[in-house]
Amino acid sequence: MKNFIAASLIAADFWSLSKEFKKLENTKVKWIHYDIMDGHFVPNISVGSCELNSFIKKSNIEVDIHFMVTNPDIIVPNFIKMFKSRKLKNITVHAETCKNVKKLSKITRKNNIKFGLAISPESSIKKIINNIEYIDLALVMTVKPGFAGQDIINNCINKVKNLSNFFDKNNINIPIQVDGGIKLKNISLLSDAGANIFVSGTGIFKTNNYKVTVDNMMKIINK
Repeated sequence: MKNFIAASLIAADFWSLSKEFKKLENTKVKWIHYDIMDGHFVPNISVGSCELNSFIKKSNIEVDIHFMVTNPDIIVPNFIKMFKSRKLKNITVHAETCKNVKKLSKITRKNNIKFGLAISPESSIKKIINNIEYIDLALVMTVKPGFAGQDIINNCINKVKNLSNFFDKNNINIPIQVDGGIKLKNISLLSDAGANIFVSGTGIFKTNNYKVTVDNMMKIINK
């Protein structure tokens, strides 16, 4: 499968989002990654449905929503009703909080949206493996979820490698997404471990030229 970059909007300049979106449009970023945080599952609070509705209209880049919330079984169906469109490609929830992965997956897929399952650094990859038939994407968090600008937790790289090896041995064609602390200087570590979709926030938005940064990332992950 072809690897690609997703830009995490949490690290963008929210005072200049129109400019930020225009810069991203000139890159090879395939998805914009939106983090929905509730202040419970993670201590931070991010965008809600009103803000997301405005953001989605400002860019033609496909949408990837990551729910860091305590009650995804309730929240996700409501978001699907509001935002299902050609641009909404993937919705990911956390294995630690989703009570009925099978049911939520069915609802999401029924609306032609891919369904992903995420694990936090303290969780085992077994939480993904045990739900493999219901997911289209596996997200391995490489930092503690909730804040931008953290350094990668090395043990999470091993999780990516172990999950990738399991997929290879069992002929499972599901992309592995990684999120947290990913920059040009370390993206090769996760690419070599077997990741396919690389979510980068400060690694893109804190650089001077988004296009050059993403181009260089793409060269590394698709070498």
